[in-house]
Amino acid sequence: MHSTSVWNEIDRKTQIRLRGARLRTRGLTKLLTRSSNILFGFVAVALSASVVHWLYQSPVTTSTEVKIHIGGAIPDAEVPLIAEARAMRRTALAHSVQVESDRDVGRFADRFNIDWDLARLVNSISESENMDPNLIFNVIQVESQFNTRAVGSVGEIGLMQVRPETALTIDPGATVEKLFDPAYNIRIGIKHLKDQLHFFRGDLRLALLAYNRGRGTINSLLSVGLDPSNGYAAKIMSGSM
Repeated sequence: MHSTSVWNEIDRKTQIRLRGARLRTRGLTKLLTRSSNILFGFVAVALSASVVHWLYQSPVTTSTEVKIHIGGAIPDAEVPLIAEARAMRRTALAHSVQVESDRDVGRFADRFNIDWDLARLVNSISESENMDPNLIFNVIQVESQFNTRAVGSVGEIGLMQVRPETALTIDPGATVEKLFDPAYNIRIGIKHLKDQLHFFRGDLRLALLAYNRGRGTINSLLSVGLDPSNGYAAKIMSGSM
């Protein structure tokens, strides 16, 4: 019985020592892990600083564009070169846009058998008014066949056959003389068509019919359930001249 008590006491002391050893081991492990993390953090910071220093200071491997991107200092000698390169890019882009525009102008001039100056004028104003040039060319073809001096049976004037009273709703300073000017006539005609598009919520067919027949007529026909179509919109939208 005495022997059993002695062994129990030895076993209890052994377990206490083992538990203490495990606790010390865990503490040491945490300390080492924490130290490793701190050491890794210092190493990472040091490496990052070295990379940034290299990007900023290396004259051979760091390109000017990289320096610009990271906000690095650009040597004074490189500043004129950067400005020149950017100017060349802008010039090249403008030239590319101009070449494409000239191609469009040439196609329109050939298609409608008109001179380049008039084709360029229609194309330029259409684009500046955010309208499809093809649509405006078709409207002018149907309205006046590109006759800048055309006069309609009820007083319509010029390329887009705009009435003086209609022009006055867009420009209080509109006159008959101004409407014979091609550029002015095109711009007033486009603004009038855009007004119809806005009123009919983007419905191009109704907008064209209103341009041709008047908004009041179109609304009256629609209000009694009648189709206001007369072939005008279909002719323009199909591109059939």
